[in-house]
Amino acid sequence: MRQMLIFYFILIQSFLYSYQDNISLLMEMFNQDGWVIENEHSDSLSVFKKKLNGPKIPAFKATMISSIPIDYIMEAILDGENHEEFMGSSHVIESEFIGDSKGDTTYSYQMLDLPIISDRHYITTNFNDTLSNYHYRMNWMVDNEKNISDFSEFVDKKNKEHGKPIFIEDGVGSWELRHLDNNKTEVSYYVLINPGGWIPNSLVTYVNKSLGPNTVIMMVKEGARRYNSLEDPRHILFTLKSNVSDLIIEKLRGRLVVRNNI
Repeated sequence: MRQMLIFYFILIQSFLYSYQDNISLLMEMFNQDGWVIENEHSDSLSVFKKKLNGPKIPAFKATMISSIPIDYIMEAILDGENHEEFMGSSHVIESEFIGDSKGDTTYSYQMLDLPIISDRHYITTNFNDTLSNYHYRMNWMVDNEKNISDFSEFVDKKNKEHGKPIFIEDGVGSWELRHLDNNKTEVSYYVLINPGGWIPNSLVTYVNKSLGPNTVIMMVKEGARRYNSLEDPRHILFTLKSNVSDLIIEKLRGRLVVRNNI
């Protein structure tokens, strides 16, 4: 009887957190109605909260106004292969593209070491939306059904490598970049993620709220580094070793961008 009650409790918890329709959740996030300010992180960075239909925890949005041109922040966001190199204070300790990309859809693996909630990893499906000139969204979602069917061997390998961390099964978010007047870029990061495990809703909410500001600050800082290095010689390093991944080179608004080579 006790085992049956535990089973039902786990089942209820999974229903509370399951994000079955990620596209609808994204559309709700992008609707600006219902967002309420949570705090002013700084003069240029604000954090907002919104309750969505379905999940028991709220979504959060961190928005920052930056003087860095939009192209360089976008380049940093798309450089998922190297996020652990410059996103350290956002708790990313491993990041890489996996599988085969399909058009503008890619698949990323990341390992997180969060405060309080440590040893979490996940795979995201990423796709981009161009809304208008100088207005872009780079969306991500945890497609657990696809992860189980297509990446189970990869997840098993990572479980052994990292000592069986918890694999995150529910999450959705987006980077939104908008060019403003006076050479300013508005950078927004939306996030709703259930880190899994036996964690109270209040703690999950705290983690979601905390992730946004540092993530935005680090990404804009990396965009600034790339922008300020324009006067330096630009190089692409390459190797003939077969065990090193190929460079991922894409054309972005008329420029060639190397996504996995700082």
